[in-house]
Amino acid sequence: VETEGSYVSQTNYTSLDIHVGQSYSVLVTMDQNATSDYYMVASARFVNTTVWANVTGVAILHYTNSKGPASGPLPDGPNAYDQYFSLNQARSIRWNLTAGAARPNPQGSFHYGQINVTQTLLLRGSSPTINKHLRYALNDVSYSSPSTPLKLADYYNLTG
Repeated sequence: VETEGSYVSQTNYTSLDIHVGQSYSVLVTMDQNATSDYYMVASARFVNTTVWANVTGVAILHYTNSKGPASGPLPDGPNAYDQYFSLNQARSIRWNLTAGAARPNPQGSFHYGQINVTQTLLLRGSSPTINKHLRYALNDVSYSSPSTPLKLADYYNLTG
């Protein structure tokens, strides 16, 4: 089980938020009643629901000994605008540092599990228009290259 190419600890979820640009490899446990197949649904969140309400991907999870097709309504996902569900789920995904990880060396051992988390950062991306130009920003901070390269400005003690 991995996210973005890194092994993560195995955790059970009934739904999984995957945001734009993210990739996950998952194992699906098929331990339900095998008398019929089951739906698996992918739907959009944090979007204009009047435009995206009918955009849903549906897959069928099929048991080899199934006696009938999937039936009934599609399963409900989490609240489409519940950002706390999404944030808490993202916080619950942890690297598995023992799978394929570096091994202890003679100078010491790795003790990543004993490190206390003391700060959490939330980054918000946006694309404001600044001086009639589309810019990209993190937490409302945008960068634009200065007219004089920074190394030259530093070397010649230029300000501004």
